[in-house]
Amino acid sequence: MENQKPKEKALTVKFKVINNNIQTQVSIKNVSPQEAIGLLETAKDQLLENLRKNKKEVFTVQNDE
Repeated sequence: MENQKPKEKALTVKFKVINNNIQTQVSIKNVSPQEAIGLLETAKDQLLENLRKNKKEVFTVQNDE
């Protein structure tokens, strides 16, 4: 039996707010739609838990100006 390298899976969601308009960009690599929904639910749960714990840095912010 061959040793196969596990496939990398990635789900990236990018939000841009320009002049009060929200742009969303989603890229998926080796992730099924069902897995993507599960990953988004996990991210939502983690964010809500961090808010409940009053963590100051819930998001990583990048300013591209």
